[in-house]
This record gives sequence, C-alpha cells and structure tokens, in this order.
Amino acid sequence: MINKNSEVPCYSQLSEILLGQIRTGAFPPGMQLPTEIAISKKYKLNRHTVRRAIDKLEAEGLIYRIKGKGTFLAKTKIPYNVSKKTQFTTSILQAGLHPDARLLDMYEITAGVEFSDRLKIQPAEKVSVLEILRYADGIPFSYTTSFLSAKKCPGIQNLLNRERSFSLYQLLEEHYGIKATRKSSRFEVAMPDDRDMESLQISPKTPLLVVKSLSESPDGEIVEYCLSKFRGDLCSITVDFNDLRG
Repeated sequence: MINKNSEVPCYSQLSEILLGQIRTGAFPPGMQLPTEIAISKKYKLNRHTVRRAIDKLEAEGLIYRIKGKGTFLAKTKIPYNVSKKTQFTTSILQAGLHPDARLLDMYEITAGVEFSDRLKIQPAEKVSVLEILRYADGIPFSYTTSFLSAKKCPGIQNLLNRERSFSLYQLLEEHYGIKATRKSSRFEVAMPDDRDMESLQISPKTPLLVVKSLSESPDGEIVEYCLSKFRGDLCSITVDFNDLRG
C-alpha cells in the first residue's frame, strides 16, 4: 500500500505498484485499467496524485488513453513497413489487424512556392488537401495530410465520402489510372499539437513519429506529398531498403 510518510512521492509509489502489476500480468496487453476514481478509492489518494502516476506510465509508453473510453495497457507495438510499395491497408492487414480510414476534412489551396516545389507544379495551380485519420483495430493510429495536384486528380473530392472507409492509392489507380509508389520518406520525431491530440486521442506527452513522403507515378511524375503522424506509443516502423532500391 501507499506510505504517505515516505520521502518517495505518493504518485511515484503508485506508479511502481501499477508497474509491478503490469509486469506480473495482472493487466494483460490491451486490457482497460481501472478508472482514476476506482484507483483513488483503492489506494486512498486524490485524483490528482493518481493522474500523475498514470501520466508517468503513459510517458514511458506502458499505457495509452482513448478519449471517452479510458486507459489501456499498451499492446505490443504495431509493426508498420515502409517501402516503395507501402500502403496503409496492406501493412496493417499484414500485422493481423483490421485497417480503417476516415476522411476528416478536404479542401483546395493554391500551391504557392512550397507545394509547387514539392509536387513539381506551377505556384498558381490548385492542390487538393485530404486530412485522413487511420485506425488499426479501431484505435486511432495515424493522422495523415495528403497533398495532390488538383489538375492530375480532377474531382477527387466528389469521389470521397466522410462516412465510408477508403484506400487513397486504390482510388487513384481505379479512377485516374495512377499507380502510385513511394519515392522518398523523411522521418522526424515531434510532440503533438492540439489537433493531433484530439484526432489521435493522445496526451501532450505522447510522441509522434512524423513521416514526410513523396509518391510518384510509373513515369516519374510526383503524385502526392504526404505528411503522416503516427502514434509513437503504438507504432514500430521498419524501412525495407531492398524494396526501396527496386
């Protein structure tokens, strides 16, 4: 139990108790932890102390929160393979999980200097922007913003439905005859902003794996610039160099 006369802060004692329970298998991977109220009552602590203990475990990647649902013990990290032929749906299926995707927003912007350079189009041309939230077994997994030349993919917004899951690459191939493959990817680590936290249902302490990628058509034209933010507490990315060389 908690020793309130100890020099060790109560939240640290509680986090060690919960950690011990995790290590002994009291909480199997993916299991929902008791609520903060339940833990407060059991250990006779205020909710602020309990929250600090849980925050500590979350910062160590041992648990994760889903807004409106509760706190869960982290599963084995989901493997995600990055290669020339990477597709979210395929990668998640290979991990033995159910993929899903929801369109959060779609709009057009003028390319300007930044996106004319990335997409190799004129600065005055229009760019279609798709904000997509992707799931693995119902858990928010990545928040992706795709930028595509509106000229190369005319009317793409009319093909999308916010209520229906879809594969962007499959849509590009079926409706525009564009078979996109990855040209390059750059990896960074960042902390989430307010939109990331809301969409991915994470705390400000959960790191993001940020992947900035370019995709191209078979004739070498740039098809998409993509900014993907993966939950660092759930994702393990592998780069397939053999495939990228191909």
